[in-house]
Amino acid sequence: MVDQWRERTTMADPLRERTERLLADYLGYCAREPGTPEPTPSTPEAAVLRSAAARLRQIHRSFFSAYLGYPGNRFELVALMADSVLSDSPGPTWGRVVTLVTFAGTLLERGPLVTTRWKKWGFQPRLNEQEGDVARDCQRLVALLSSRLVGQHRAWLQAQGGWDGFCHFFRTPFPLAFWRKQLVQAFLSCLLTTAFIYLWTRLL
Repeated sequence: MVDQWRERTTMADPLRERTERLLADYLGYCAREPGTPEPTPSTPEAAVLRSAAARLRQIHRSFFSAYLGYPGNRFELVALMADSVLSDSPGPTWGRVVTLVTFAGTLLERGPLVTTRWKKWGFQPRLNEQEGDVARDCQRLVALLSSRLVGQHRAWLQAQGGWDGFCHFFRTPFPLAFWRKQLVQAFLSCLLTTAFIYLWTRLL
């Protein structure tokens, strides 16, 4: 019965279905085993997201690489990040959406078990993390981000033209400096949020 209800809900909400497919494509792409061939993007927006995320990670390589092998609770960190980045003034932008999803994908990547940075902050490494743990976190993050985008910020997403608007925005031939500015502004919001989250968690 639950499966039937979910199926009816999904069929009645194409925007949610499309959002979940996009997030599952990108996060699954990030969470794949090292050395696994890169899967073909499942939709046009999936290809655009991978391209925009790769551009962002190239610009801010040191920040994102520091979160490879993050040993804390991925779900809680992304939830805090989503609440701050998407709700902070001026609200959601495509740049912030890309930054948030890129950050979530980075946490799922099979990087080093724990970086020197996390050891210094008192985190313990993930020892022999099971495939099922990564898959579980991937599914939970898809559900979390989908609920934020299609639930809490649905009106904004629809006003932007949905994922067709997303593709149009990033495919528009603006100068490279324009895209760099868009992604840098979103990244700075993300960076400030992570700093506040770190201080908050360490003071608890």
